[in-house]
Amino acid sequence: MRGLFWVLALFALATGLSLAARYNDGYVIFFVNPARIEMALSLFILLTVVLFVLLYFFIRAAAYTLGLPERVRAFRAARTKEKARHSLFDALLSSLEGRYARAEKSAAAAHASGEEPGLAALLAARAAHQLEHPDERDAWVERAMAATQPGAVSAPGATAQNRTSQLRKLPLQHAILMTRAEFLSQQRRDAEALDVLAELNRSGARHIASQRLALKSMTRAGRWEDALKVAHRLEEHKALHPAVAAKTREAAYAALFASGDADDLRERLRRLPRADRRNAAIARHVSAGLVRAGLMREAQEVMETALDHEWDSALAAQLADCVLEDERDITHQLERAERWQAAHPRDAGLLLSLGRLCARQKLWGKAQRVLEDAARAAPSRPVWLELAMLMEATGQIDAANRHYKAAAQTA
Repeated sequence: MRGLFWVLALFALATGLSLAARYNDGYVIFFVNPARIEMALSLFILLTVVLFVLLYFFIRAAAYTLGLPERVRAFRAARTKEKARHSLFDALLSSLEGRYARAEKSAAAAHASGEEPGLAALLAARAAHQLEHPDERDAWVERAMAATQPGAVSAPGATAQNRTSQLRKLPLQHAILMTRAEFLSQQRRDAEALDVLAELNRSGARHIASQRLALKSMTRAGRWEDALKVAHRLEEHKALHPAVAAKTREAAYAALFASGDADDLRERLRRLPRADRRNAAIARHVSAGLVRAGLMREAQEVMETALDHEWDSALAAQLADCVLEDERDITHQLERAERWQAAHPRDAGLLLSLGRLCARQKLWGKAQRVLEDAARAAPSRPVWLELAMLMEATGQIDAANRHYKAAAQTA
C-alpha cells in the first residue's frame, strides 16, 4: 500500500512539474563577454538539480575512497577480535570437555591476541595443571596476575574503551587467588594454600567454595580450632553434609584433647559447645584425653552427660577408666552404671565397665557374674582379659589361664 502511494505521489509531482514548465515563460541569460547565453528557466532548474546530484555522489565517492584504509584497518581489527573471542570460547569449552592440550593452545592464542588476557591466562594455567606441567602452569599464573595489575589500567595511549575493558579484569584477582589455592591444596601444600585463602578473605571474597577448600587444608594441616569454626559456618549455611561436619568435629576434638596439660584441657572443655558435649562420638575422645591428663571427675561428667542424651556402647566401655578416689563419687559411679544396666541389660561395653568397677571394689562375685554376661553378649579380648585378671586375683589360676588363652585366640 505504501509503494502504491509513492507511485501516485511521483506521478502527481511529474504532472505538476510539466504543467509548471509549460506555462512558465521565464528565461535565464548568462553574459560571458563577449558571448551571451540564453536558456529557459525550466531547463536551468533541471540542469541545476542534475549538477547537484552529480556533485553530491562525487563527493560521497571521494570521501569513501579516502576513508577506505581506515575501514580496512577496522575490518581487520574486528576480524582479529572475533577470532580471539572464538579462541577464548574454544579454550573454555575444551577445558569443560577435558581436552586440556587444546584448551591450553586456544587460551594461549586468545592471550596473544590481547582478548581478555587475564582470563585466557587463567584458563591456560588450569589446563597446564591438569596436564601436570607445573612450570607452564606457574608461568601462566604469573601472566594472569600481570594482566590484572592496577598500572595496566592507566597505560599511556589507552583509549577509553580499552581502559573500561581493563577495569573489568580487576575482579579476576579473586579468581587467580582461588585458582592458586586450589593448585596448592591439590599438591598438599596446605600452609601455603591457607595463606592464599587468607589473602582472598581479606580482599572480601569469602564464599562457600573458598571455605570448603580452607576446611580441607585446615584438617590436613592440623589447624583444628580454625577447622571447627569454618565447619560451623558451612553447616549453618547448609553447605556441608552433616556426616562430613560430624566427622570433622570428631577428628578435631580427638586431636585437641590428645595432648596438653590439665589447665589447657580444662579451658578447651569449658569452650566445648553443649551440643558437642552430648555427642557420644566426641565424648569418647574428650573423656579419653581428660583421663590421660588425670581429670577424672571432668571425664566422668562428660561421659555421663553424653550417655544420658545418646547411648553408645563404646563410650560406656570407657566408664571404668575414670579412677575416682572419693567414696561418694565411687558409689555414685556404681549406681549410675547399675541404672544404665537396667535399661541396657545386654550391652557388652556397659557390662565390661560395670565388671571392672565391681572388681575395683573387690565385689568379686558380682564382678565375675557381670563379666561372664559380657562374654556371653559379645566375647572380646578386653572381656577375657578382665575375667582372667579377676580369676588370678581370687586364686583361680586354672580358670585364669583358660581366660588368657581365650583372650589370645580372640581377634
